[in-house]
Amino acid sequence: MNSVKILLSLILTIVLVTPATSQNLYEYHGQVTPDTRGARLLQEFTEQMKPEMVELILDEEPDESGRVRYLFMDMKGPIIGGVRIERLTLDAFDVQFTPPSDWNGEEIEILNILLVHAHTSITEKDVNAILSKKAFGDDEHWHDLKLDFRPEGIYARGNYLAKFLIKLDILIEIMGDFKIVKKQQIWLDNYTIKVNKVSVPETVTERAIGKIQPVIDLSRFIFPLELDSVKQDEERIYIRSRILPEPFDGITYKYFADPQ
Repeated sequence: MNSVKILLSLILTIVLVTPATSQNLYEYHGQVTPDTRGARLLQEFTEQMKPEMVELILDEEPDESGRVRYLFMDMKGPIIGGVRIERLTLDAFDVQFTPPSDWNGEEIEILNILLVHAHTSITEKDVNAILSKKAFGDDEHWHDLKLDFRPEGIYARGNYLAKFLIKLDILIEIMGDFKIVKKQQIWLDNYTIKVNKVSVPETVTERAIGKIQPVIDLSRFIFPLELDSVKQDEERIYIRSRILPEPFDGITYKYFADPQ
């Protein structure tokens, strides 16, 4: 995001994000009743991503064209592209959805958007669940692959079944870290590889790494994210845009997956 976009974001925040004259709160448990346009948006997000909890704040209801000037969303446990996300918060400026006249029975899509800021966290357990899905495939594949978050970086250990003259079951250890690619994907980076018990060409190990790249792919999310940095501790990774999302006073919709 360049300096012009950052300045524009700050201006829009001041102009658009003003407290609502009367606080409107809608709360749903188990399922969403789409009796307003905002509720229909909430229903779309819950059906697409199966979150455990959502808070959606709108500065005003979507207009006849499907435009929302400003929104904030906080989600716990959404599923994006088959990946469970521990927490995802975002705000978005000038979002143009498909017109409400097309929402009945149809998937709501974003046609245009000015800016998105996001922050997300993913646990080590959920990252390993992602990798386990990548561990099976064609003739060459990983098995028993596990990743461990450590203070010094990422450690992964697993076996790779490779075709090299004969089939070889290679124990591979990887040390590295994460980087952001295309503003929406997380890849292993700066890695070193240790191969035990057998000598194999570098092309084989690089092919093995290629099987699990990207480790995380958020490009299938309905909002086009522009991620800027990724950090990790011993339990989870944190991915964020340059500017963090901020909640505001507005029309608020809350959803809880488990009925109470």
